[in-house]
Amino acid sequence: MRALEEAAVAAGRSEEALMDAASLALAQTVQEWLPRPGAAVVFAGKGHNAGDAFGLAGHLVEAGWRVEVRLAWPEGELRPLAARKLAAIRARVTWAALDAEAVPEGRPLLLIDGVLGIGGSGRLQGAAAGAVRALNALRHRRQALALAVDLPSGLGGDEEPVAADLTATLGWPKDFLLADEASAWVGRLVALPLAGLAAPEGREARDFLVTAAGLRAWLPPRPAFSRHKGQSGRIGLVAGSVGLTGAARLAATAAALMGGGLVTLFCPRDAYAILAASCPPEVMVRPVGSCGEVRDFPLDALGLGPGMGASALPGLAELLREDARPLVVDADALNGLAAGPGLGRGGWGGPRLFTPHPGELGRLMAAAGLGQVAGGRRQQAQALAEALGVTVLAKSARSLVVEAGRPAAWNGSGHPLMARGGMGDVLTGFLTTWAAQGLPLYRAAALGSWALGRGAELFHRASGHEETGLASEVMAWAAGAAMAELRGGWAGGGGFGRG
Repeated sequence: MRALEEAAVAAGRSEEALMDAASLALAQTVQEWLPRPGAAVVFAGKGHNAGDAFGLAGHLVEAGWRVEVRLAWPEGELRPLAARKLAAIRARVTWAALDAEAVPEGRPLLLIDGVLGIGGSGRLQGAAAGAVRALNALRHRRQALALAVDLPSGLGGDEEPVAADLTATLGWPKDFLLADEASAWVGRLVALPLAGLAAPEGREARDFLVTAAGLRAWLPPRPAFSRHKGQSGRIGLVAGSVGLTGAARLAATAAALMGGGLVTLFCPRDAYAILAASCPPEVMVRPVGSCGEVRDFPLDALGLGPGMGASALPGLAELLREDARPLVVDADALNGLAAGPGLGRGGWGGPRLFTPHPGELGRLMAAAGLGQVAGGRRQQAQALAEALGVTVLAKSARSLVVEAGRPAAWNGSGHPLMARGGMGDVLTGFLTTWAAQGLPLYRAAALGSWALGRGAELFHRASGHEETGLASEVMAWAAGAAMAELRGGWAGGGGFGRG
């Protein structure tokens, strides 16, 4: 990033112009995240990261926010550009010590981390450590939200960096923001491109952050009209069992809600009466005695696993191995694969998308004979995808999509309310619909991960609820508002996507 910034300056783009662009992009991100003005407390260091935060503070004041500044170092130690940005807002903000108890009146209360940028490294010490500890303590004490400018101060070198609810990284995502151990500190992640800043060398081979701007280019245009429902995809779901009918209902409803033309739910005979009575009328429920009955049914894609239980329908392994259609494989179907013989021998009849959570990923790795793979989920998912010849969506707080020969696509959207049952079932329904409509599995997986996370964000913003939010409620926001935003609305903080 330093080299890219130096190149931009050498090409005629001033450091101040880059800082002004960063501050404006940050302000637009805050406006989208928190539309109603509240109170903001800026924790500032002495370098350009502080200058970005001061510029953001100026925009917030103009938008009606009450802003307070807390300096980690004496004002005389500020770098010249940061000092100039502070001087521009001096008369419009209040001042307080780092550990002051009182805060400006107003909700939401936003804490802005402008302590350290990309120049920081190693364990936090001295004034920087004091500022980070004070910010985290205030966030906890006042139930505040924290925004990290570019990256959470101390991340990658300290045991307790800033705990951010949103990290707005400038220019291009930094690799360590995507590490498994970083997600608890980074929170939601958006990338803010800066005009005049070139792309990193070898960008096409680099892992990237999934954003609305990138996904928008992947979506096929909606036709002005379709002649019949079959043109919107014929979706099949093999799901459900007695005691686990809710998962099947969620997956089937999600498929229909996301625009599937014909959705058929195949379930065991003993679960048929419950599902036929409880599924939306748009979903066709068919009782079957084995997966062999699904083989010849006219479908464009199949989703397997939600609520299937430990006793899968006979013929599941053959369906998984031999069917020529795209298959989205989740939950109990993955567990069945891991428990069965011959997972590592490869050879599928058609495209396959595996969607494991961390526990399922570990079981699949063991069943495939991959042993210990150095690194985190990124390396494990890549090894599994390459060994089996499948696309892998590794679900977690920071989901990622991998496929042999492709960089990892990391998702930045989401909200803590997603950590509850049913979200994966909804995702399976979404993914199967897009696969049936012809979207490649790699792109479908990236789109599904983003849309579900964005739906959770929009539900939270509309309701104001932190704890409540059922999978069925998030599903409606994902298929509705999130997809509407994706097709024509705000770009979700910019960024890039490739495929």
